[in-house]
Amino acid sequence: MSEEEETEQATPNPKPMEVGAEALRGLAHPLRARILNELSVQGPATATILGKRLGESSGSTSYHLRQLARFGFVETDPERSGGRDRWWRVRPGGWHMSGTRFLRSPATREAAEIVLDGYYRGRQERAERWRRVTREHADSPKVRRWSEAYQDSVSHLRLTPEEAEEFAGEINTLVREWARRFQDRTAQSHPDTEPVELQTDLFPNLTDLTAPSDLPERETDPGENREDTGPDDAGDPPQ
Repeated sequence: MSEEEETEQATPNPKPMEVGAEALRGLAHPLRARILNELSVQGPATATILGKRLGESSGSTSYHLRQLARFGFVETDPERSGGRDRWWRVRPGGWHMSGTRFLRSPATREAAEIVLDGYYRGRQERAERWRRVTREHADSPKVRRWSEAYQDSVSHLRLTPEEAEEFAGEINTLVREWARRFQDRTAQSHPDTEPVELQTDLFPNLTDLTAPSDLPERETDPGENREDTGPDDAGDPPQ
């Protein structure tokens, strides 16, 4: 067996888990979503650590971690196995869910709405937290160090649904390749790094189906349009 083959077998690249109806219902709990997000952002942790971070008892976080493991979202961390404390990590490879399909079915609509509402709310809260930090701590060395790396752009293309699916697939492939490259990093092994989040949205602007009166009013930050948010060329992929 060649060295290359041994390396490939030693570091497999698992595919994203496809979330079924049962797993969807298992995820439809606010604390489980918070636990999953905390493990995704901060890395492996014990039930006790998660309890302190989330303001919950270790018994509660331990129970919900076991439920998340039952449905395949998390697993025990093999790098920290054998000790007294049980460490948990997000399942390698992540997971994928067809939210649109679940919303169409009366049997899964309620669970899908709970999961998706929490997911999108969490994304918005984390992005807003970064913007708030840049406003309130603009002179912080850590903020200044990351200000150039920060990207926020919008791109507009005219595509067919098939082309959009292909485009999204290529973006996801690139993201997964980068994720695999750095998947074993921790705050301890690489203290000069920070958790980085990439948010992407790809959707059609169906303006003929949405009247302006149907859209919610949006309060505008007076300084919003003056903020330097990085490149926004039409050819840039969504960030």
